[in-house]
Amino acid sequence: MNSPILSIKNLSKSYQKKKVLGGLNWQVEQGDIIALLGKNGAGKSTLLETIMNLRDFQSGQLNLWGHEWHNLPQPQREKIGFVAQDTVGFEWMRVKEFLSYLGSFFEHWDSAYCEELRHKWQIDANQKVGDLSGGQTQILHVIQAISIRPELLILDEPVAHLDPVMRRQFISELVDLSCENNTTIIFSSHIISDLERVANKVALLKEGRIDMSFEIENLKSNIAHLKIMADQPLEQSAYFAELSNWHTYEQGATAKLIKPMDISIHEFIENSGYDIEYTPISLEDWYLEVNNESY
Repeated sequence: MNSPILSIKNLSKSYQKKKVLGGLNWQVEQGDIIALLGKNGAGKSTLLETIMNLRDFQSGQLNLWGHEWHNLPQPQREKIGFVAQDTVGFEWMRVKEFLSYLGSFFEHWDSAYCEELRHKWQIDANQKVGDLSGGQTQILHVIQAISIRPELLILDEPVAHLDPVMRRQFISELVDLSCENNTTIIFSSHIISDLERVANKVALLKEGRIDMSFEIENLKSNIAHLKIMADQPLEQSAYFAELSNWHTYEQGATAKLIKPMDISIHEFIENSGYDIEYTPISLEDWYLEVNNESY
């Protein structure tokens, strides 16, 4: 079995006295497209920038392709693409100069692919970077990052300023990139519908650690709103202990299943001894539920 492309063990990071990441453990396998979710201030940008060696950490271990950053061979470093949440710099350069200049640092820079993407997203080669709109600036940095044909692509809120058409084109490009190059993608965004279209796994960053990590299809098929029918009010018993948001009413109870169990929903219902109706929960609703401190 191949070693994970990214392995993090007991990672901790603090700013002054505030702990942002604490005892974080995470593994990312080659070819995964991971939706990294978390509230504002949860530490998503800090985590991604730490992976990129743009921020130090106080304790723990972080390996890429089995290497710590200071031992990571240059050819491997050139296989990492990154788009930060705030894309600033090079405002005085023209677009064609910006792409050519940054591309020169990467041995496997694909200039033809870069030009194809620039045409597709209608970025004027002669326009100055500083004169681009917010969405165009984001797309320009995305073009630069994926034109190196990366093996690992890290994206921190890259679509916040894009209109729906550009977001759809962007998602399509990520799918193609992953399929053609087996690119591993870690993608942070608050637009859950976009992540759901492209990701095969989801990870939730909460209270400084990866609180949950699931394959999306397995997650979606095993989370639901439940209506448990009985001839009297139904209190939550040990059998239903894994359900959250339990509400008793005159003829049973309602609850939510937000963490996949060891058995399927169907088996859980069959073994319950009750008539239970269930309605699947969308990924966006699931995200809102698990960010509720009461679960």
